[in-house]
Amino acid sequence: MRQLFFIILAVIFLQELTAQKINWSPELSIRGKAKMKRLLKLDSASFSAVLAHYKAFGDPDAYIQDFSLPEMNFGGEQMIQTNNQNLESLVELGNQVYALFINTDTEKNQIIANARLARNSAAKLTSIGSIDYKKSNHKGTFDFVESQDYSKLLVIESPPYEKYNMEKFRLTMYNDSLKQLWTTEIKLPYLDQEFKIIGKQVDENGNVFLLTTYNNVLSKQNKNRGAMIKNYTVLVYNNRKNKLKEFDIQLKDKWVNGLNMSFKKDGNLMVGGFYNDTKEGASSGTICMTIDKDSIVIKNKSLNPFSDGFTNQFVSGRQQSKKMDLKDFHFDYFVNGHDGSMYMTAEQYFVRTSSYFDQRTGVTNYTYYYHYNDIIVVKIDSDGKELWTKKIAKKQVTSNDNGDYSGYVVVPNKNGISVIYNDNLKNFEENEA
Repeated sequence: MRQLFFIILAVIFLQELTAQKINWSPELSIRGKAKMKRLLKLDSASFSAVLAHYKAFGDPDAYIQDFSLPEMNFGGEQMIQTNNQNLESLVELGNQVYALFINTDTEKNQIIANARLARNSAAKLTSIGSIDYKKSNHKGTFDFVESQDYSKLLVIESPPYEKYNMEKFRLTMYNDSLKQLWTTEIKLPYLDQEFKIIGKQVDENGNVFLLTTYNNVLSKQNKNRGAMIKNYTVLVYNNRKNKLKEFDIQLKDKWVNGLNMSFKKDGNLMVGGFYNDTKEGASSGTICMTIDKDSIVIKNKSLNPFSDGFTNQFVSGRQQSKKMDLKDFHFDYFVNGHDGSMYMTAEQYFVRTSSYFDQRTGVTNYTYYYHYNDIIVVKIDSDGKELWTKKIAKKQVTSNDNGDYSGYVVVPNKNGISVIYNDNLKNFEENEA
């Protein structure tokens, strides 16, 4: 079985701007083809990750792999037995790892979500949700979110997509032993086809924060039908008051390119991302705002344009004399540092397509190239002020594989953050320089 080298890039960012430093950990070699799917509960000394080990046939096997920080040494490893259930995800609740399964009941026309202790294949299944469907190709979706303190699990049930219906979904909260605490249905005055939840957070009190987008399609009578206006909104649901609040995020004369959100150590919500002066999909700088989680009022907001010196790191030659925007960067992670600061990261991602027409067969063959390139890291202090921005050089290009082994994972450690991704050993010395 061939080896896939899993190179760990440990990025250690110190407090002072002049002391920023990138340190490389020793390479780790994982048997076969593997990808880190998500992180479980972590602290400054260790973390656990869900690894998918791919096989020649069938679904990949799921493992829980423990790592120590900052050395990135291997700890314990355990394969998760699925017992012919369709494993969707693994989550951590109350210091226990639960396996979440989604299966289809064709007789009842339902998809059903169940959970059990991950490390005990004989543990009983607990039902945590179901969605009715009419068409087998439109079954709806589940989302699962652990609370800030890992004491609760939110299950979001989104019914099958219906083009001209208004948006609705169900929220159900469970405690760390999977006992249902409450459930409610949310109905919104937005078309189902244009509404999307892109960020999900639950605080320690069980309040739900959803970062959403809504693209308003113009009426059929308008000749410009199809032109879209993108809006970002934070929805906050307080179950104790049974109240839903909405907060629109807009920038005057700016175009919000991508946002994410996370809780600060004081419990307030920080929303951050990228903006541009136009609607071209590039990034001119970063935006960061702190929102009081109770009053849903902005406490502070800052816009920080990228400096010419920073953007020039991504281009060469004559282009360095021009004002540059960064294209194709997608916001990925928004994580807390152990010193009260926060880190935002984005990765350059795009797909290129080439085609070849075979005159003998009359068939056009397509090749899809998946590019996962440089990473931007932004450090923000506890008040939302940008401290510095840094580039991590990376180049991952694969073809016709959906980029399954590309991308990266971010883990906070006691000195900063660790950025983890697959790489080839031939690139090691080049990056080190």
